[in-house]
Amino acid sequence: MKFLEKLLLALLGATIIHTSVFAGGPMTNTNQSASFLRSIARGTSLDPDAVYNNPAGVVFMENGWHIGINDQMAAQTRTTTSSLVMGNNLPGGFGTTEFQGEVFSPLIPSVHLAWKHDRWAVMAGIGVNGGGGTIEYDNGLASFERIVSSFPTLLSANGLTTTQYSRDLYLKGSSMTLAFNIGASFRITDWLSAAAMLRVGVTNNSYEAGLSNMMINPAHPLLNPNGAMISASQTLSTIGMSQYAALVEQGLDVKQKGTSFSPVLALAFHKGPWDASLKYEFKMGTELENETTKDINLGTGSMFPNGAKVKAETPALLAAAVSRHFGPVKVTAEWHHYFDKNAENSFSNVIDGNTNEYLLGVEWSVCDRLVLSAGTQRTQLNMIESNYSDMNFSISSWSIGVGAKYIISESVAINAGYMPTIYDEVTVNGSHSFMGQQLGAFTDVYNRTSHAWGIGVDLKFGRK
Repeated sequence: MKFLEKLLLALLGATIIHTSVFAGGPMTNTNQSASFLRSIARGTSLDPDAVYNNPAGVVFMENGWHIGINDQMAAQTRTTTSSLVMGNNLPGGFGTTEFQGEVFSPLIPSVHLAWKHDRWAVMAGIGVNGGGGTIEYDNGLASFERIVSSFPTLLSANGLTTTQYSRDLYLKGSSMTLAFNIGASFRITDWLSAAAMLRVGVTNNSYEAGLSNMMINPAHPLLNPNGAMISASQTLSTIGMSQYAALVEQGLDVKQKGTSFSPVLALAFHKGPWDASLKYEFKMGTELENETTKDINLGTGSMFPNGAKVKAETPALLAAAVSRHFGPVKVTAEWHHYFDKNAENSFSNVIDGNTNEYLLGVEWSVCDRLVLSAGTQRTQLNMIESNYSDMNFSISSWSIGVGAKYIISESVAINAGYMPTIYDEVTVNGSHSFMGQQLGAFTDVYNRTSHAWGIGVDLKFGRK
C-alpha cells in the first residue's frame, strides 16, 4: 500500500521544519540584541553586543564591566498558496488553497558580558544562535493535502467510487539552538586587536503531529447506501484492507537534543574615525539524538527510532565590517558569507551554493543622550528552487531596522528597535502522480512574513 506509506511520510516530513524567527542564513541567527534591530550592521560595535558582533573590538571599549541584557519578540508566517487541478475526470483534488503556519515568540533573551582592563578583555555571552520559535499549521500543508486528496482515487480504482474526503490534522514543530560564548581579546597595537572564543551550542527540537478522523463517502448499496461520510479506517477494514486501517489514525511525539562546540576567531581595527573587523565562525557539527515517545508506523519499523542520530550542522560564517564616523554620524557596511555547501542539515537537498548577506547601518547622535539609527540587510540565498517543498524552503529577503538608543546616564543606556523582513516570492511548478497516473499539474507559491521587536539595557561600571 504505497499510497498510505507516502501519505504518512508526508505527515512526518511536514513537521521537520527549521523555525528560525530571525534574520540570517538558513540555519543561523545573526540578530542577537535590540541594537541589531535598530541599526542592523553591528560588525564594528563597541557596545556590549560587541561580544557577539565584534569580539576583538571589546579591548577598545572603556576599562571596566560592560553588560548588555536584551529581549526580542518575533511574529512570523510561512505560507504556501497551492493549486491542483485533477485531470481525466478523476475524483479528489482541491482548488487554490492557502496553507499557513504561524510562529510567535514573545521571549527571546540574550546577555553579553565583558570585562576590559588596558590591553586585555574577557567576555561571555548567551543567545539564540538558531531556530527560536514554534510553528503550528492549523490547516495542514499543500504537499500533504495533495496526497490525502488522492485518497478517493485509491478506492475508486478498486471499484468503490469515492468523491469526497475529510481529515483532522495537527502539525507543530519547534527548534532552538542556545549558544554559550566565552573568550578573550588582546590589543596587539594601539589600533589592532585579536580575539578567540569558544561557542557551545545546545539544540532542542520537538515535533508533534496527529492524523485522525479521516472520513470518505464510498458509493456502495450495503457499505454506505446513503452516500454519507463514513470512517476511512472502518472502510479499509470492511473491504479487506484491515492491515492498513490503523495507518490512517496516527500520532507523532519526538524530541531531539544535541550539543556542539566550535571556535570563533576575530580581528579588529580602531583608529581615528575608522573601525573595521573580521570574524570567522567555524562550523557547528551538531548531531541530534531522538527521544521518541510516539512514532509514525508504516508497518516497516520506526521512522524516528529512539536513540537514533541526525545531522543538524550550522555552517561556518565569515563576516567583515568597516565603519567611519562623520562627526555625529557613524556609517557601517558589512558582509556575511555562510558556507552552506559544507554543512549537512535539513536544507542540504535545496542548497545550490553559499549564502551572502550585505548590511548597511547608520547611527546619528542627535545630542548627548539620544542616538537615532536605521539599517538594511539583503540576504541572498543560493538555492535549488525546483527542489523546494512546503516542508523545506528558505527565501531571499530584505530586512529594514529602525530604532533609538537613549543614554540615561554614563552607566545606563536603553536600546529599542523594530525590524520587519520582506521576503521574495518563489513559485514552483510540478505535477502530481498517483498509482502510476499523472493526476494534474500544480503550482506552489512560497512566501513568508516576519516582524521583530526588541528592547535592551546596556550597563557599564567600574571604569578608571
